[in-house]
Amino acid sequence: MYNLVIFDFDGTLVDSAPGIVDVMHQVVDEYLLSKQLLEKWRNLVGVPLLTQMEIIFPEKGSEYHETVANRYRAIYDTKAIEICPLFPDLLQVLSKLQECKVDLAIVSSKRRNLVELVLDHHDLNKYFRVVLGQQDVNNHKPHPEPVHITLKQLNHLHKQSVVIGDSTFDLDMARNAGVDAIGVTTGIHTREVLETSKPTHIVDKLAECLPLILNGRNGNGNGNGNGKNGNGNGKH
Repeated sequence: MYNLVIFDFDGTLVDSAPGIVDVMHQVVDEYLLSKQLLEKWRNLVGVPLLTQMEIIFPEKGSEYHETVANRYRAIYDTKAIEICPLFPDLLQVLSKLQECKVDLAIVSSKRRNLVELVLDHHDLNKYFRVVLGQQDVNNHKPHPEPVHITLKQLNHLHKQSVVIGDSTFDLDMARNAGVDAIGVTTGIHTREVLETSKPTHIVDKLAECLPLILNGRNGNGNGNGNGKNGNGNGKH
């Protein structure tokens, strides 16, 4: 059994991808930007917002990046709860993992106060021992720092831990940190895109993660067949 699960937030715990893309649409329309820009932007969900700006507007300066990012935030912040509905199987998964005494954490590139706002609204704070947001790390996904911080705070070993996320940024972060990863096809990135990061498993919904978590590195389930079958021993 894995003793620590590090979840991504958007597209993994909450079905926020459609709402995020809607906000992007509004910004693109307001700034009279090319519609082609939208496809490039939507694939960057999971990257800190200012980094997104630098990638999609490489010819622009930091002032422009800040201006567009602030407009995005102004729109998003008024809808944060509305556009972050829970996935139907989330409560079942969290309750089972808590019952099995698995430690849970969230690592997000979103500002932590927005993650906590949604958690508070849905009474989910009780499930998570650590919540890391954009401002809590110096190096963001796919850098391994968020995983390393979480492991240190909760005193877990790499072989006892797994990252679950819907984007290559999450899965690459896990690989760079030396921990297992489960990709979920519930967000922006397709199964084919997730496969490029070579996660331990890929599933189509969160509930399919349960047997993989509870069986640890020996877990079998709806994975992609490229799993690393080791003998990680849990600490509980």
